[in-house]
Amino acid sequence: MALIKSVTIIADHRGVARPRAVGDEYVVDAYCDITQVVALGSVIPASDFGLSTITAICITGDDNVNNSTNYIIPTIECSATGAYESSTSVAFKHTTVASGTTISNDANGGTVRVRVWGLI
Repeated sequence: MALIKSVTIIADHRGVARPRAVGDEYVVDAYCDITQVVALGSVIPASDFGLSTITAICITGDDNVNNSTNYIIPTIECSATGAYESSTSVAFKHTTVASGTTISNDANGGTVRVRVWGLI
């Protein structure tokens, strides 16, 4: 799956930019700059967040990119049972606000800020 993106781990209040322990898991705050959306979703591996597996992820912000006609909203892809599609990656789907349609190829997904929980 082709994907043009970059992931930047955000430093905490001490200036440390790596996963940190929270109970039995690790948590990472990061932003994902998705510069090209693909039809099957923008897949980002857990290793881009410094983790080996992902147990939970939430979107804490996005830049609502205006692709000259509409705003784009990122969502996290889940299966019909509510489970993530994979424990070793996360897939973002991007939809337009006006029509609610999923964006396929060659659209700019913008920057998505996330908090990710998992194991190292």
